[in-house]
Amino acid sequence: DPDWPYRVELTVDADGGLNAQCGCLFDQEPVCKHVIALLYSHAASYLEEEESSLSGAVDEALLERVRKGRNEVIVKQLEGSAGFGTWQASSIASSTYWKQRYQVQIRSLEQRMNYCTCPDWAGNLLGTCKHIEAVLHTLRKQPDYPALKEQGALQPFIWLAWQSATEPSIRLHRVAGMDESLIAIVAPFFDPSDAFSGQLPEDFFRLAEALYGRDDIQLGEDALRYARQCAADAASALRAENISREIIQSGGRLPGIRARLYPYQVEGVAFLASRGRALLADDMGLGKTLQAIAAADWMARNDEVRRILVICPASLKHQWAREIGKFTGHSVQVIQGGADARNVQYRSAALFVVVNYELVLRDLSVINATLRPDLLILDEAQRIKNWQTKVASTIKLITTRYAFVLTGTPLENRLEDLYSLLQVIDARVLGPLWRCTIDFHVTDERGKVIGYRNLSELRRRIGSVMLRRDRTLVSDQLPERTEVRLDLPMTTPQLELHDDAMKAAGLLANIAKRRPLTPGEQKRLMAALQKARMACNAAGLVDKMTEGSPKLDELARLLEELCLESNRKVVIFSQWERMTAMVESVARTMKIGAVRLHGGVPTNSRGALMDRFRDDDAIQLFISTDAGGVGLNLQAASVLINLDMPWNPAVLDQRFARVHRLGQQQKVQIFLLMAKGSYEERVAELVMNKRDLFDNVIRPDADKDVVGVSKKMLELIVDSLAEPSMRDDREKSEQQAELKRQQGTLEPESNRQDEREQDEAVRQTIERVQQAFGSRIERIFGAAGGLLVVVDRVDAESEATAAMLSDPIVVALIEPQILNSLQRLGAGSPVAERQLLFQADEAEQVRVSPFIQAAKEKLQSAELLIEQQVRAGVVELLCAAMLTAVAGKTDAARVLSTDEATVWIHAEALPQGLLQSQQANALTRAIALSSAPALPDELLFQLLDDARIMIAELDN
Repeated sequence: DPDWPYRVELTVDADGGLNAQCGCLFDQEPVCKHVIALLYSHAASYLEEEESSLSGAVDEALLERVRKGRNEVIVKQLEGSAGFGTWQASSIASSTYWKQRYQVQIRSLEQRMNYCTCPDWAGNLLGTCKHIEAVLHTLRKQPDYPALKEQGALQPFIWLAWQSATEPSIRLHRVAGMDESLIAIVAPFFDPSDAFSGQLPEDFFRLAEALYGRDDIQLGEDALRYARQCAADAASALRAENISREIIQSGGRLPGIRARLYPYQVEGVAFLASRGRALLADDMGLGKTLQAIAAADWMARNDEVRRILVICPASLKHQWAREIGKFTGHSVQVIQGGADARNVQYRSAALFVVVNYELVLRDLSVINATLRPDLLILDEAQRIKNWQTKVASTIKLITTRYAFVLTGTPLENRLEDLYSLLQVIDARVLGPLWRCTIDFHVTDERGKVIGYRNLSELRRRIGSVMLRRDRTLVSDQLPERTEVRLDLPMTTPQLELHDDAMKAAGLLANIAKRRPLTPGEQKRLMAALQKARMACNAAGLVDKMTEGSPKLDELARLLEELCLESNRKVVIFSQWERMTAMVESVARTMKIGAVRLHGGVPTNSRGALMDRFRDDDAIQLFISTDAGGVGLNLQAASVLINLDMPWNPAVLDQRFARVHRLGQQQKVQIFLLMAKGSYEERVAELVMNKRDLFDNVIRPDADKDVVGVSKKMLELIVDSLAEPSMRDDREKSEQQAELKRQQGTLEPESNRQDEREQDEAVRQTIERVQQAFGSRIERIFGAAGGLLVVVDRVDAESEATAAMLSDPIVVALIEPQILNSLQRLGAGSPVAERQLLFQADEAEQVRVSPFIQAAKEKLQSAELLIEQQVRAGVVELLCAAMLTAVAGKTDAARVLSTDEATVWIHAEALPQGLLQSQQANALTRAIALSSAPALPDELLFQLLDDARIMIAELDN
């Protein structure tokens, strides 16, 4: 349980034996995983003590590799003697699905003069890596290590030294008794300090030729690799100049491209084709796809590029295929289907092969061994902005000569976003992460990033590999765009759901300002914020029962004017799939033709939806979640309606760019529908203000050299929630009072004042409890007489603290085990009337069985996953919700396993009338479907309805 800590104790007895105890329920030999974790922690602390002389960023980077080498790598010697020579190293666990083996050359046991074939050694500027450190750690355990260390390498070698923070140098390591003829050969190439003094790369290649065939010196592969890179850089610079000149002279008419390119697009094609590895970061709607296709076509005609791999989101695969066919006529193979089918598809003769990011995880070995692409094109490359993910790590293992990285948002929150993209292009541009941190980050005394510096130097470095143009470049070629914001009031059900959620989120936000939230608290915060956002659209998104909303009413009015009266085509965006279904229902009622795109629509069906919207005059609406917010061309529409405000400003820009882009011939209208006086308004303010870092790194005309750190949207929201209420309390109370006056339900002011005072007293008491007990709290309940606080243990000191806090609200403490025992008494329990304040999403008092309450929580989790177009784990959650709901009906009064439940249904539930036949059938169907590897959406939604109905019936 991620929310429940365990006490783990390690002791050493008098005989030196290690004893371990843990509070978890693991009862197998030898020990549980928590003991292992503590042993690793102990080893790490010992290592830090041992290496206490290390300090600063360089030493921290070295120490990280020492740690990983000791814990993560296995090694064996391949050739050589006494430890010196060639070793093989491989990781115990890989950051991707593909285990890698590397060769390590050990030359020194004391200095960083060794070599490894891994990518980290090539780019970290440290002269070591975890594989080298693993070999050194193995050697240090050998009994003859001191003698080996004193003896050193027996043979001279030429190696690559990373003694400079920016540039390496080639050096000679001499040993006693070197042959005179060898000394004569190397003398002209090295200065008295044994640093290479010739011209790179030509003089080094002359040296290599002179040493060819000699076995009394080792010419290091690292030095050779560096010399080859210098030669390649020089050739690339000359190549780039010639290619750029040739493409730019085309005047926008490139051979083989069925379109006339704008001047800035010709510049983009020249940039990509001439550099071979480059990042095109043009603003959305400027034609990055066309520029990449034209550059790829040019390289196929002039640079022996025979295989081109396009990696893009699943929703864009068929659009890429259409665009390639439209502009070039080249053959295209879209990768899809099962593993056997994909293996055949990779062997096709097509020039372009298009695959989605997720499939690369499964197909990396086939891509490298069978496809062997010459050019890699990454579309919507912000998908790999987190360099620690398996997708990002796997993409960077694709071996290819050339790479185009395409994204309109190369940087959002952190400099590391851009760092990850540039690793694909050229890892040398920003250097290793530890060096990038030194050069560009501003940190506080705890090492937390609080800002960025040296941005002018950063812009200079990335300028050679990144091209960025914004929409002002083509403003004269784009039609006029107008934006209208419509502020709409919320209904009483919306207000209640919204305010309850914000109250719960505010409480957690205040806790977050004092200490990090536990994983469970983090989930509850996100669930509360999601609930508030959904309530801004429609109460029915949350309670699944209330119909209609002011946004849907306003949408109907707009569609009457835009579609029925003016015959225009409209794109409508909402983050929530259920909201798009409500919009589709409105369109059906109004007899307006519509297509709807969401995460559940199969990839190979999405192109047909766009074609229908573009070509069929009867289809006037394109309704979409943000599954359609990336890469789609919807210029057939001249109106875009946003039903909600996304957290990410880039997502909002992407929505706009679907309609307002090159090729659009009509004036574009954009409507933003906002819930008045809501959390959504605050999100809108934050979205509009959250662009400082992006502008000052990416924009060519930026002039700032230092900016503050760009906080993640969640951090900004937590900050705002922890402050006084986001909207004026007086305005809020007046709005609620006006609604109640209209309904005749306004309570006397004296009653409302008493409630406010009571609520404030409870809030203050909860804050004092939180300050007193901190992370010891598991949950806080409201009971008839006060607060019931669940803490890890109740002792005399805790009771004394609770007594001090009991004014005016009584505070009672209870341990989790006792609470669980009391809950088994059901309605007769002394805590049956409790109201969960600290953990549950609902603010109102609940008087339901704990099983029903738990079932509702599981159901809500499943609904949130479905709303987010996430399918993994949903079926299991729905089945668990239904099993939990019927637990109170069983003699055991516990949640049965699926096997037990199947027997119970037929042996007890139906014969004794504990369940109705339709309930039993629904539960049996859920159990059967829970074992299926995948489920079609129609079955999933049927199962969701079954779970809702069963839980509602059993609740009554």
